[in-house]
Amino acid sequence: MHNIINRLFPKHCISCSQQWDYLCLPCKRKLSPHPEICPYCHRASKDYATCLDCKMEKENYLEWIIIPFAYTDEVKKLILKVKYYHKKDVINFLVDRMIIALQTNQILQQNLENPAFCTLHSALISFVPSHRYRRLFVKGYNQSELLAKNLASKLSLECKQFVRKTKRTKSQAQLSRAGRLKNLKGAFSLDSKNSLNGNETILLVDDVTTTWSTLNQIAKVIKTEFPKIKIRGIVIARHMG
Repeated sequence: MHNIINRLFPKHCISCSQQWDYLCLPCKRKLSPHPEICPYCHRASKDYATCLDCKMEKENYLEWIIIPFAYTDEVKKLILKVKYYHKKDVINFLVDRMIIALQTNQILQQNLENPAFCTLHSALISFVPSHRYRRLFVKGYNQSELLAKNLASKLSLECKQFVRKTKRTKSQAQLSRAGRLKNLKGAFSLDSKNSLNGNETILLVDDVTTTWSTLNQIAKVIKTEFPKIKIRGIVIARHMG
């Protein structure tokens, strides 16, 4: 059945249009890994960890943010396929790359191999929520949630929503850092149905980020109530705009 569908509706590379898959092998080789940096000061930092200086800043709430790819044209087109067309094959490809990035993160692997850490910090996956108006009337789904649920399924972990978006916001893309922070103020609140006990490690999933403002704001909402929770982010790519 799968071969018949492929014959009737052949896939074409989003970059070069060659009949192959959503991204052909030569174009896959054009994908560039993102350098390992601190999510706040952007200085080099092993395993994308928040550096010691930035950990001292009280408004920084993330342990780290893993970024598999630089925001190239190829990655942008893949993300748009997920964002507006819900392409299952593209989601699978991107999530597989997220898993590789997680598997090669030495800090994370050391934690997972430590029985005491695993007993104390149960691992959960969550995502950046969208406002219900956008989810129900604009797109019909949340691409971050799609990625998170696929990732959770492949890693045999629970995927839960701990924060709700209670305010419709402008697109963050064209705003300055100060504008982004103002735009997000009061936008998120802790879900009253959450089942956190305060000792979890949460992997927060999003599709693309620029300044981490959204991820950091969600982490702030959770850690204000549960300060011992460890929150780590993973995104497909970082937009340099």
